[in-house]
Amino acid sequence: MANSHEKRIRTAFTRQAPTFEEERLNTAFTSSVPWLLDHLAPEADDVILDVAGGTGIVSRSLAPRVARVVSIDSTPAMIDEGIRCAAVEGLANLDFVRGTVEALPFASAAFTLVFARFALHHLTDPRRVVVEMARVCRPGGRVAVMDLAASTDPGIAKQQNQMERLRDPSHVRMLTRGVVPQWLHQHGLVVDRVTEQEIDRPVHPWLEQAGTEKSAAARIHDAFVAELDGGAETGMCPHRGTDGASLWFRQLWEITVAHKG
Repeated sequence: MANSHEKRIRTAFTRQAPTFEEERLNTAFTSSVPWLLDHLAPEADDVILDVAGGTGIVSRSLAPRVARVVSIDSTPAMIDEGIRCAAVEGLANLDFVRGTVEALPFASAAFTLVFARFALHHLTDPRRVVVEMARVCRPGGRVAVMDLAASTDPGIAKQQNQMERLRDPSHVRMLTRGVVPQWLHQHGLVVDRVTEQEIDRPVHPWLEQAGTEKSAAARIHDAFVAELDGGAETGMCPHRGTDGASLWFRQLWEITVAHKG
C-alpha cells in the first residue's frame, strides 16, 4: 500500500504528465537533455537504467544509441505517456517498468549505466536510492545523478525548499551541493566529475506546468517580488526578465558521474 508521500508523488505527476515535455512550460527541463547526454557518454553496447524516468524523455533520446534502456517510475500516467511517445518514435529497445526506486526490482550488476534526473529531491530516502543505483550497476559501469542543488547555507536552503514545496507538494528537499558525490564515494564508486550550471527560469510557466494551486502560486510570486523590493531572501535569486516586467528565478543544477571499480 502506498504511503502518504508516494500518493503525493502520484497525484503531482499524474497532473503533470500531459505537460511534462511541453516546451512552452518546461523549456529548461527539455532543452537540458543534451547536456546530460554529453555527461552520460552512452556507448553502443550499453544496457541502461533510467531511475524515476517519468515519460522517458532521456531514455527515448538514448535508445537509438545503445543496446537497451529500461525506465522505471511509480506513476502510471507518466509511464503511459512514455509508452505512447516511444511507440510513435518506433523505439523497440525501450521498456517501461512500474516500481519503487528505493528497492529497484532488478538483479545486482544488471546495467552498465544507471542514472537519475531530477528525481532525488522528490524522495524521502534519496540516499537509499543512490545505494540501489550502485547495486544494480556492473563493475566498470557508470552511475550518474542530475538534480537540483541547495545552498550550503542551511537557512537559505530551508527557504529554497519551502518555495519548491509550495510549487509542487511532492518535493521533499534539494540535497546540498556536493552531497551526491560524497554518497557515491562512500558506497565504493569513483567520482569522475561533478559539474554545476545555474539556470534562469521564468516563474509563471514553471508554476503552470506543475499545476500549482492558486494561493500557493500567489505566495511564491509575492515572496519573489518582496525580495526584489528588499525583503526576505528566498534563495531563488528572483529577477526581472530582459523585458523589464516578467519575473524569473534561478536554480543550481548539479551532475555527478562516477564509475564502479
